[in-house]
Amino acid sequence: MSDLKLSELMIDTSLTPALKPAFPKLLAGTFAAVCSGLAMLTALWGMIQLVGYLSAYWVIFSTVFWMIGAALAALASWLVHDAEAGFSARLRRQIAHHLIRLPTTTLSKQGDQSLKRLVSDDIAALHHMVAHLPSEIAIFAMIPLVSIVLLMVLVGPMALWVLLPGVIASLYYLIIVPHVSKRDGAARMQVMMDIIGTADDYARGIRDNRIYGQQSGALTAYTQAAQNFTQNMVSWVSKVATLAAVATALLQAVATFAIAYLVAYQYDSMTLAATLFFSLAIVTPSLRLGHGLDYVAAGRAAATRLSAFLEEPVLSSGNLQQIEEELTLEIVNASFAIENQKVLDRLSYSFPKNSITAITGPSGVGKTTLLRALAGLAELQQGAVQLAKTDILQLHEKLRHEKILFIPQGGDVLPTTVRENLSLSAVNANDEQLEQALRKAQLKVDLDADATLLSGGEKQRIGIARAFLSSAPIVLLDEPTSALDQTNATKIILELSLLAKKQHKTIVMVTHDLALAAHADNSLVLNGPTDSGKSV
Repeated sequence: MSDLKLSELMIDTSLTPALKPAFPKLLAGTFAAVCSGLAMLTALWGMIQLVGYLSAYWVIFSTVFWMIGAALAALASWLVHDAEAGFSARLRRQIAHHLIRLPTTTLSKQGDQSLKRLVSDDIAALHHMVAHLPSEIAIFAMIPLVSIVLLMVLVGPMALWVLLPGVIASLYYLIIVPHVSKRDGAARMQVMMDIIGTADDYARGIRDNRIYGQQSGALTAYTQAAQNFTQNMVSWVSKVATLAAVATALLQAVATFAIAYLVAYQYDSMTLAATLFFSLAIVTPSLRLGHGLDYVAAGRAAATRLSAFLEEPVLSSGNLQQIEEELTLEIVNASFAIENQKVLDRLSYSFPKNSITAITGPSGVGKTTLLRALAGLAELQQGAVQLAKTDILQLHEKLRHEKILFIPQGGDVLPTTVRENLSLSAVNANDEQLEQALRKAQLKVDLDADATLLSGGEKQRIGIARAFLSSAPIVLLDEPTSALDQTNATKIILELSLLAKKQHKTIVMVTHDLALAAHADNSLVLNGPTDSGKSV
């Protein structure tokens, strides 16, 4: 995947909604930055006049324009950072809304590290580019141009020699640096990802490594990755920045000395001072060009990844706000493939009300995929999930959440209290109702306890307790008792069976435990794409 060009970034349909409102302030900030640079040059002109003639007028003149330049620089900084802040906020909201509507299979494909980079690092890279690039470009273009014109007026064509260091520096950053980046960029990125992944593995696995006496090996791997990262960064700086800085500084010294030598013989001291001052005004922006191009390179790469992510297909949001038919759940002629491997093939099944249906079968036959499709979290390639004889993807998301409760595998909890975790499925439930749900889930724990400190089995039962609190007529559970002992698992299944019958709910449960599935009222056995499923 190639990086977006800057022109493409401005018209990219996925990023434009967030970026377009920032344009007026970015343009105003760029204009203020240019005016600030010109004010500083005007103040510099006043200081040059003081070399030839010490006067209170020129002191006041220079002071006023320095103050104007500083005020305009502050205004430019405020405008572009305010524009950038709004852009970042809109982009974060856009990504957050996109994440909510992505199929769970896409989320799994992205991975935690990739998502973290998208929502954190890549937005930060765009922040730097949007906040700094306009003023950098304006200063690089305007101030040297004005300085060249003034030098040409003062000392004639000889002044063009002062451009030599800047031209060489610019050519280096525009030609050599992109070549080095293209050649070494992938390897550099791999080293950066290695240090991130190794650090994550070290932190996550420290407990297991200590148990099995492997902490020294893990520490060695982490230390080696850190050393590789440091060496790579040092090598990169030496290749890209050091040579340019040294060469440009030497060339600037030679060029400035040569011009100053000639001017000293042909002109007065004021012209000499003007030559030196304006020479610096020409070269200094060229030295900052590499800094700006780093922002551009990182921002373009980040924009490319974000654009590709925002173009990932999302689940239909639906528009039906209510359904009148009897609330039945069924799957009709469903087929689904993951990475060209078909896991469901023409499956049709109607899930009975007032009962529990257990979905069983060997690993990889599509049990979890089917459950996610039933919840509207995965889109079938063929066929449909029907709720009340209506395609579930035609229902508005709010209506889906009202009618269906999906409890995923894993026992994930929010970093807050047990009470607030339970309230996700019953906002208005009182403490007595919450404690009753916990009892049915075979869990005894304080409502004010930190949910993240619970064991894996206890976290899993927090999810099950949500099923007893929810008013949703359809409850979908993915391996709800995988971390529980057989006794507690059986008690919970019996409680869920009572819940289904007393509150007229349709409960669907994926499980690999055949003994547990035997307690369900119905069973759907998946055998892979060779058949269309078997009901028991």
